[in-house]
Amino acid sequence: MFVSAYFGRDVFTYKSPDGFLIDMPWGNATTTLRWNHVFNSQLFMNATAIYNDYNFEFKGTFNDFTAKFFSGVQDWNAKLDFDYFPHPNHIVKFGLNYTYHTFTPYTIDAAIGEGADFETAEFNKEYAHETGIYVQDDFSIGDKLKFNVGLRASGYQQVG
Repeated sequence: MFVSAYFGRDVFTYKSPDGFLIDMPWGNATTTLRWNHVFNSQLFMNATAIYNDYNFEFKGTFNDFTAKFFSGVQDWNAKLDFDYFPHPNHIVKFGLNYTYHTFTPYTIDAAIGEGADFETAEFNKEYAHETGIYVQDDFSIGDKLKFNVGLRASGYQQVG
């Protein structure tokens, strides 16, 4: 069993002497949980679960006016990958993958003073399912002839 994680944030900030302020944070957080299993000397499996969250934000302020823009992608991903070794010169790889996407193409909040005059955060999300299944055959005939053939089927469905 393996666990890995990454968290990175960058921020650009600018403040002018006349009160104009720009604040732009962006970054990514991801976590992976992976389990490797050896069934026997010919069959090996990787089961992987991945969470990813990327976002970008822009906030600008001048006097009483504030505007915020946000964009992001959040993914939940599950994969199963198998390696099968029927012969030393022959490797078959196959597996499947599923990802649930949450896209926030943009949200906009704008306000004068303390009250929000305009806000899109509640209705601007898109959701999607992405799937894939594959098989690959890698084999050699002698020392000079090698074949690598495969098939992949992919699907993408927007929800809503």
